[in-house]
Amino acid sequence: TLLQGHPLMALATIMFAPGGIDQVMQERRDTGDSLWKVDPQLLKMALAPYPKLRAALFPQLTPHGIPPLDISLYHLLQSLHPFDPSRLFGWQSANLLSSSDFSNDLPHFSCPDLVNKYAITEQLDFSYYLRHGRPSYAFATFLVQQLAKSNSPKQLMQRASIEAYNLGLTHFTVPPVAAACVAFLELLGASSFKLRIDLKVADTILKHWHMNAEESQHRSLQNTLAEKLQNLIEFNGSSAEELLTHLENATRENVQSRDVHRASFEAGQEWSLVAQFCRLHNITLSMAYLQECAREDEWLQFVIFAQVHNYQPDEVQALLKDFSATLQDHLSLAFQNLQFVSQDNSVSCVVTKEEHKKDESPEDLFQALYWCQEKPKPWRYLLSEAVQHSAPVLSILAACFQETDVLQCLCVWVVVSLDDIIIAEATKHINDSIEYHEWNLHDLSLMWKVLLERGKGKQLVRGFQLFLKECPWVYMLEMYEMCTEHKNYQEAKLKLQEFQKCLLSAADSADTEISVQWMESQAGVLLKLMMQQCPTQYELGKLLQLLAEVDCALVINGPDFKRLSRLSQLLQDTSISVDCSLLINDNTDTLQNVCGKILDQLQKKGLFALARQVADLAQLPVDHLVVHEVTQELQSLKQHGQWQRKETRINFWKKCHNCFKNNLISHLVASEFFLAQGNDQQTIKSEPASSFKEQLETIQERCLLLTMAGHWLSQNNPPTLDELEEVEKRIWLCRISQQALLMSTASGFAWQVSVCGEISFDSATKEFLFSKLPALNSSQYLKLQGFPNKDTASNCRLDKTAKEALTILIGELLDRGCIHEASRVSRYFEFYNQDISLVLHCRALASGELQTADFHPSIQIVLTTGASFNEEIGLHRKRIPSLSSIASSFALYPEEDNVKDQVVKDLKILTNECHHGKSYCRQVLSLYELSKELGCSFNDISTQDSDTVLREVLSSQRPDRYKKAQAFITTQGLKPEAVAALLAEEVVQASLSSAEAKGVRQIYNLLDGREAFLHLAKLCQDPILVGTKLLDKISSIPNGQLECTVELLILAHDCFSLTCHMEGISRVLQAARHLSHKHLAPKEEYSLMVRLVTGIGRYNDMTYIFDLLHENHRFEMLLRKNVESNGDLKTALLDYIKRCLPGDSEKHNMVAFCFSMCREIGENHEGAARVQLKIIESKPWEVTPELKKSLLKVLTFLKDAAESYSKDSCIRRASQCVRLAKLVTLQLHLLNNNQDVQLINLQRNDLMACILSLPRFYQASIVVEAYDFVPDWAEVLYEHVVVRGEFAYLEEFKQQHPLQHSLFEEVSKKFKQHKGDAVASQNLKRLLQYCEDIYLFYKLAYEHNFTDIANKLLKEPQTSCYLNDMIAS
Repeated sequence: TLLQGHPLMALATIMFAPGGIDQVMQERRDTGDSLWKVDPQLLKMALAPYPKLRAALFPQLTPHGIPPLDISLYHLLQSLHPFDPSRLFGWQSANLLSSSDFSNDLPHFSCPDLVNKYAITEQLDFSYYLRHGRPSYAFATFLVQQLAKSNSPKQLMQRASIEAYNLGLTHFTVPPVAAACVAFLELLGASSFKLRIDLKVADTILKHWHMNAEESQHRSLQNTLAEKLQNLIEFNGSSAEELLTHLENATRENVQSRDVHRASFEAGQEWSLVAQFCRLHNITLSMAYLQECAREDEWLQFVIFAQVHNYQPDEVQALLKDFSATLQDHLSLAFQNLQFVSQDNSVSCVVTKEEHKKDESPEDLFQALYWCQEKPKPWRYLLSEAVQHSAPVLSILAACFQETDVLQCLCVWVVVSLDDIIIAEATKHINDSIEYHEWNLHDLSLMWKVLLERGKGKQLVRGFQLFLKECPWVYMLEMYEMCTEHKNYQEAKLKLQEFQKCLLSAADSADTEISVQWMESQAGVLLKLMMQQCPTQYELGKLLQLLAEVDCALVINGPDFKRLSRLSQLLQDTSISVDCSLLINDNTDTLQNVCGKILDQLQKKGLFALARQVADLAQLPVDHLVVHEVTQELQSLKQHGQWQRKETRINFWKKCHNCFKNNLISHLVASEFFLAQGNDQQTIKSEPASSFKEQLETIQERCLLLTMAGHWLSQNNPPTLDELEEVEKRIWLCRISQQALLMSTASGFAWQVSVCGEISFDSATKEFLFSKLPALNSSQYLKLQGFPNKDTASNCRLDKTAKEALTILIGELLDRGCIHEASRVSRYFEFYNQDISLVLHCRALASGELQTADFHPSIQIVLTTGASFNEEIGLHRKRIPSLSSIASSFALYPEEDNVKDQVVKDLKILTNECHHGKSYCRQVLSLYELSKELGCSFNDISTQDSDTVLREVLSSQRPDRYKKAQAFITTQGLKPEAVAALLAEEVVQASLSSAEAKGVRQIYNLLDGREAFLHLAKLCQDPILVGTKLLDKISSIPNGQLECTVELLILAHDCFSLTCHMEGISRVLQAARHLSHKHLAPKEEYSLMVRLVTGIGRYNDMTYIFDLLHENHRFEMLLRKNVESNGDLKTALLDYIKRCLPGDSEKHNMVAFCFSMCREIGENHEGAARVQLKIIESKPWEVTPELKKSLLKVLTFLKDAAESYSKDSCIRRASQCVRLAKLVTLQLHLLNNNQDVQLINLQRNDLMACILSLPRFYQASIVVEAYDFVPDWAEVLYEHVVVRGEFAYLEEFKQQHPLQHSLFEEVSKKFKQHKGDAVASQNLKRLLQYCEDIYLFYKLAYEHNFTDIANKLLKEPQTSCYLNDMIAS
């Protein structure tokens, strides 16, 4: 530390050395190696800045070699005789005057020399240590000093005990001393009881006195009591009686202050101290407490207190007069057979010890207690005596023995507490004598049932509280009492919860008098008994609610109380009661039987909602209940006259359907209901109708009911086809009747009424149609087998009107594409229809099931005729050009080659012949041609759904696949929603890269690019649907597939952009923001963020991605690849940098470089250079290395700017940078040559002075060009050439600027103004020789009196003539 120049730190370290700095300074003279060794010379040199400190550590020597005197405090004390330092302070190391004859230790009270000379010694006995509260030291001192040396140890210990007693009583107000005396007596083996009693008496009396006196008198009262205690020690008798009086008063007031009954057991405990005091001091026992008991007729406390404290019989009997007359007689009889004997100088009350016979019974309570002690099992003897004498108290006393069986004591107590009738009923199962019966849990279970049935529950509760108060069963009995007696169900609930809690805790421990299993089983029996004893349904409901809330079934193996409570609540407002059988056994069968009866009663009362709840509770089917309910409502509507309104009937049938659906009734029951109602409508129809409207509505209503019946029948799994077809046939009969009725009238008004109403049966019927059921639409109905032909047309049993109506209806079916239903209807009625036959032949021909040779002759005639007149038929028949062109678009060959296919030709003929069903025929034709292209059969492609076929077309990878897919979608009539769902699903699969894994060819690949996806999106009539489906699919993307999510957002945005759907675009932008902030940024997926923003392309709305990339130092990822042609991104990035990062030139240059923006790069470099120049300008001009570095930086920026400008052909801006760079270069040149001339950051008015100060013209030229300044060159030439004579400056000037005539004139004027000297005149003369204008030269020379030059010009032949002419003119 000293070598490093830190002397103070070294001194601070030395202070921690052992012995301090003195020890270190001594060790420096030693030759040994020490940890604290210090070089003195080094330390002395280091302390040079601190002369006083160095002088103190290194004192200077006098000229004689003697160190200067160091006067200490001890030298000053030499003149004071009492403090002679030669004899005192020898223990101080600084006292150099101390003599070796005296001790060098600090004097103290234990110093042996001082003790021997001056100390007064005294030997401490045990009383000393007792007074200091140290009993163990007192006992040890007594053993060593006295007991070990004594010949009579007993007498010595007795004296020591008396002395300790006296000492403790004397210091009764000092608890440590009193406690030490008590402990000392116990250590001696003597009794400390008397001392403790006397101390307690003294404390009680003193507290009593303090309570009744002022605080100032406390000291005198304490002294008074001390004197009385001292007298008690010396004179025991009289003093003890005096203290007894005070003690009785204190005890009496203490009992009153505690607010306890003066004759209670607690008061007796307080009075025990008085009796003990009297007994210890051999004075008459106090009668105060016994008198209080006698006055209050507390005979039990009276007897106990007299027995415990051994009162004399005459004393006890003398107090009997204070009792009431009845008690006085009883107590006198009880005490007359007792004899009192004296034992060990004490009085005790015992039964005389006489031998008694075994069969002899005790005469009283005390004799029974005495005799039981001689028995092997005293408690068993007491129980038998209790039964024999009906004395419940003996069973209580028997329970006090340790080995007692508490259960038997409880049973005996309960039995002997009852009357004879109940005893006989409770013990009728016992064959032997109940005196010697071994009681068990079975006896107890039978006993409590009898007691509760006879209303003796209180005695049972009291018995358990006496013997088994910790038993959980007590809570059950208390719960029973709360419910039956007090009707306090809330308190009963708490008791039941406590029972369950205790039962669960008791199950974990084996220390229970009664087993947990017994309590669980009996609890269930008790609860059932309580339910059976409930006199009213209200009380039963309250009890069940209590049990349900507590959920007793968790612990007690009983019925489902929640279910019973629920049933009781449902029936509480009705006159129906809960069956008692259900309370005993609530199994499923019993419950359903009882609830079934209840349901019948509720239905009769019309309480269907309540009946439904009861059925749900019992898990009974509600089918017939719901049907009965709606049937009753139907009758009510008819009775009230509302059934005639059409709207009422329609709404009612819909309500019935919803009711059946909500109640989940059987499909068959619902179907039968509607069929039955339909049959009723048919009965009504047979009656003569009053009007056309009523007939029409009746038919429509029946059609609705049959349709609803078929709808419910179709819900069966599997549906019964025969029944469905029968229902459908009946429906079509209604439709035929309706159509025939409409055809029979010419009233347009009737048609309008039946069709154009706000609500109609037809519109309601459409909701329940089941004709699209797959089971009905089997492939057999598309075959010609079983279909009627012209030959069998006569088998149809419909009349002419019905046939015409059916023809119209079948035509409508065919136009809607319902080929299966049309075929079924024709087969139902064996009705032949030409259009259906043509449609089925088209399909048979396309599928290859039949050849044209196998067709019916009528169809063959159609084909033959159609081949001849195809063009004429095509002209006269109504055709759809777009569909025809679409159908032909599937051809693999040109049209003329396609016609060569005979099957296609026949299909077209059959299609043209159809009046109805043309669209289906065209679909068959298109599928046939498509099957040829895909290389599969017609049956395969026709059985597939449209999505699969469309997927096959798009995955064929043909160049025209999009065109063919669009034609297929139009021909098959695919809905935009279905197409959008298909495309979205395929795009998601492609994004997840799972299509190859499944072996399915993809219709889209992410590598195909944006154009391929747009082709797919345009296949949907509404591309918005595709975008919406893609957004909806995002939620199903697995976690972690962020790349897929990003691609879906981009594609969805493309879909919305096709139609400028702003709402969809907004959804995409919101999802993109959420994805970026919540997923991409936390997982550092910066490349996906770049893909997201560049894919969507809405940079102004997604600048938050720029922010995230900038904050995470990933901004350059935007500029990596394929961005050169992205002009929008370039513009957005530059705009973002200008707005949000105006000072970040690095990013600006990076963006500009990436997009080859040379002009912007140049502007950035130029701006940086000018900023640096501004920084230099803001500081005082001073030539420093930092200035040169800054100028070099400016020069670099300017060079780069000029280069960038030149690349972008910005010549003017590049030239400006070059001129400014020259200026900076010149500035650096001057500074490097120690020329402190400032050229940069000059003001316009300072430029001229700067130009004049520069020695070379090229330097001035650089300044002029840099500042774009036009100086007064005449002034410059005058200063440099005329005044200074620097003609080299003039030569440089001539190389760049011509010497104009006006320049010489201006210089001449300035010479005249400044009145130049002779040297300047000679320089001017020389300058004028550069003037090429001879006349001007002569004129200026003449004006300045340069006669020699003027004469020379006049004389020279080359100039004389010209000058003479000019002068003459």
